[in-house]
Amino acid sequence: MKVGVILTSDDVVKLYEAGTYIATELARGNEVVVFVTGRATLAFAGRSAPPDTAEVKRMKELHVMWDELFSAAKPMGVKIIACETASKIFAVAEEEYRKLGLVDVVSSMYTFLEEVGEGRVVTF
Repeated sequence: MKVGVILTSDDVVKLYEAGTYIATELARGNEVVVFVTGRATLAFAGRSAPPDTAEVKRMKELHVMWDELFSAAKPMGVKIIACETASKIFAVAEEEYRKLGLVDVVSSMYTFLEEVGEGRVVTF
């Protein structure tokens, strides 16, 4: 089954939650396509620094920071599409997505939904 995941936030806890969900779906043998929009574009461009909180420190110690989870999911086949309109709104150039190397393509919600087809869509 195909699973679509829409990410809208650059909050590290929300991104961790999404990363865990995505990794679990991949481990279950499902195809996962991610659509990064809103402030999440800033995180995937490497422009969003995590806050210095106790939770973030524990996440780093446990190696469950969102970017680590997404990097581990890449070889498992996750496809990540960054929203072209949100990228323009937040002035994120396509080259900036190469910093973390997570985004496969900058495109539209239409492209994302075509990729997911009749699969389910989850929003974080």
